[in-house]
Parts: sequence; C-alpha cells; structure tokens
Amino acid sequence: MKLLILFFPTLVFAFVIDPWLTTVGEFEFRPAYSYRYYPSVDRGFNPSSYDSHDHLIDLNLGVQFWPGWDAQFEADFSNTRRLNWGTQRAGGQLRYQLLDDVAGDLISLTLGGQIFYVPTRNLRDVSSPYHAQGNFELGLAAGKEIDRTYDWIWRFWGFLGTGIANRGSPWLRPLLAVETKVAQRHKFKLFSEGYFGFGEQSRVNINNFKGYARIEHRSVDLGLNYTYLFKIWGALGVQYAYRVYAFAFPRHASTVRVEYRLPFSLF
Repeated sequence: MKLLILFFPTLVFAFVIDPWLTTVGEFEFRPAYSYRYYPSVDRGFNPSSYDSHDHLIDLNLGVQFWPGWDAQFEADFSNTRRLNWGTQRAGGQLRYQLLDDVAGDLISLTLGGQIFYVPTRNLRDVSSPYHAQGNFELGLAAGKEIDRTYDWIWRFWGFLGTGIANRGSPWLRPLLAVETKVAQRHKFKLFSEGYFGFGEQSRVNINNFKGYARIEHRSVDLGLNYTYLFKIWGALGVQYAYRVYAFAFPRHASTVRVEYRLPFSLF
C-alpha cells in the first residue's frame, strides 16, 4: 500500500488542499484535536482586553472517487471562552487534479472548491474565524516533488484560495509549504499561512460580534509539523503554529494540533 502523507493544511480551514491526491478508491478518515490560546484581539473593544483558550475537534473523510477527482466531507466542533461545545462548521470540498508531476507532468496542479455552513451562534464568537453562515471558496494548489528511487524526499508547494460568504466582503488565503521525508517514516514540514478579509471595518466589537464578513482582518501564521508514517496504519502527526502578525484579528495565537489519518477501503 502506498505510504500516506499527513498534512495539516491550515489552521483556519482544515480541508486537505495540497496538490497530490490519495490512491483511487481508498478512503481516509482524518480526526484531529487542536488547542489554541490567544492573549488578545488586535483592535478589539467591548471589552478592550480579551483572551481565550479554545479546543477544536475536526472530523474529515476524503476519497479519490474517480481518477483525478477528490471529495472531502468535514464537521468541526469547538469549545471556547464564549461558547460551550457545539458544531463550528460543516461542509464539503471537491477537487480536480489538472497536472500530476508523479505521473510525469512538470508540476502538480489542483483546482478545488469548498462550501460550508457556520451556525449563527459561532458567528458571535471572535474565536470563530468565518465570515457568515454560507461560505464558498475556490482554490488553486501547485507543487513539485523531488524524488529518489520512486519515493519523494522533498516537496515544495503553495495554495491560493479566494472566498465569499452570503454577506460581506471576500477573502484571500495564501499558503506556502516545504516538506521533507527521512527514512520513509518521518516527515517534517515548515509552512506559512495568511488570511486576509476585505471588509470596511477596522475594529472588532467583541461583545457584539457578528462574524468577520465586514471586517478588514489580516493574519499570518508560521508553523512546523512532524508526522510519523506507519507502514499500513496511516500516519500520526503533531503541529505547532504561532501567529506572527494580526490586524483586527486574534493576535499572538499559539496552536498545537494532533491528527491521525486512517486509510481504509470498502472493497
């Protein structure tokens, strides 16, 4: 069975977005737990001082159901300073692989779309990084593998997503990553992710919050991931990310995430 690569694509949207797909017909179940703490909200008021300890559980199921076509379904749950445990987001993603460097193309290139619903209760919480109830994002990922004896040792890739919700302004979400694999069992990844909203408001009313749809928010996270690749039973990884820049958004956020990937087949 082909080795499965654990990928933590982002701290905001947890769908897998790298430009390489899994084996055709093989499912992957990807449960994850994250703990996040931020000490303040940039340009936040009412109150001016606000911090939060957040717990998040993500459940993702994906499959390459047809050559070049990948589908994922996800439900996320959160517990924050403002809200007790409840659904934070539910939705799906569909991707098509335009180019595949593993099969001989110059690069791998994947085009995809996400659609997801965020409950209204979560839009009252500054810890929930979404714009509105109905959200859609179109994304393009490109990458290149450096191989040795039919197995990659380096991967360089990037992603750019642009989205819009049922109200408010659009957003951009760029991501850059470099990965290396050691002894076919250990994977390390360094990444940087941005999240930029183009609203007209530059302050965050914490106790009268209604989502980021109309806020001019910006953030940049840097992170490092380590993953252990099992021979058969998927992959287990841990990741740490730190928010190095924030504008009208939770700042100095530290996030620790643990994820397991379980591959299985119905046939």
